[in-house]
Amino acid sequence: MVLEARLDSASAFRTTFPACFLDKASWNTKVLRFHFTPGRAVEWPNASVWRDGDERRFAATTSAGRTLVAQIYEQGTNTSGSILGIAIGTKDSVTPLDTVLWRGAHNASATDQVLTELVPGLVLVTYPLGWQPKPLVRVDTTWCAPPRPNEPLLLDAQFLPARGKNRTGTDSDFVNLASLSAFGVRRVPRDSIAIIRDEAVCRRIARQHGNNKPMLIVRVGSFYLADDQGSRDGPSPLWEVAVYDRNWRLLISYGEGQ
Repeated sequence: MVLEARLDSASAFRTTFPACFLDKASWNTKVLRFHFTPGRAVEWPNASVWRDGDERRFAATTSAGRTLVAQIYEQGTNTSGSILGIAIGTKDSVTPLDTVLWRGAHNASATDQVLTELVPGLVLVTYPLGWQPKPLVRVDTTWCAPPRPNEPLLLDAQFLPARGKNRTGTDSDFVNLASLSAFGVRRVPRDSIAIIRDEAVCRRIARQHGNNKPMLIVRVGSFYLADDQGSRDGPSPLWEVAVYDRNWRLLISYGEGQ
C-alpha cells in the first residue's frame, strides 16, 4: 500500500507499507510513524491537548518549515480495505502525542485511490502499489483554469489593487477583499496563498457556480476564492468571485456587471 501526504497538490511525503486485507483485530499491527515538513503555514482549527486529565481544544497554526509528525495505525481491516487512525502533532511532541493538531480516520481501499482532506490544502492519499487511474472515456475540459497574466484574483488574494484596463479611480477602489473583514477575511502571508489544482474540486465548484467552464480557485488562509475569469476591463466589466469558508460553504460573492 502507498501512503502519501500532499500539500497544495504537491507531495510532502510518500512511503509504502505492507497491508493484509483480512478481518483481524487492530492490535495485530504496529504504528507507522513519519515526519514531514510543510513549506508554508498550516492552520489546525481543532487541535487538542491533554492537561490534568482533561482534553482541551484550540485553534493552532504551524509555521512554514515546522516539522510535523504523523502516527498512523489500523483501527480495523477487512477484504475491502482498512480504516486507518491518524494523529498529527509537532516534532517535539512526546509519544504518544500529548498535543495533537489533527486526529481522525482514513478509509483506505484495497483496490482504489482514496483521498482525505485533513485541513484545507493538506490531503492524505492511499492506494495499492501499482495502482493506475482508470482511463476516462471522454475528457471534455480542464476544470482548473490557469492564472492569466497579472492574474487579478491573485492580486485580490494579496490585498493589492486588481485594476482592469481602462478603469479609473483610486487604487483603494480595487482592493476587493478589504470590504470582507466582517466575514473574517484577513491579509495572510504569501505562503498561505495557493492555487487549487484538484480537478474534482474545480468541477464541483464550477457547477455550483452555474458555469460549464473552467474556474480559477485560490486558497487564502482558511478561505477559498473561485473566479469565473470574466473580464475586469472597462468600459463594461463582467465578472464574479465566490468566497467559500474552509468547509466550502458559500459566504458571499463580489464582482461587477449583471
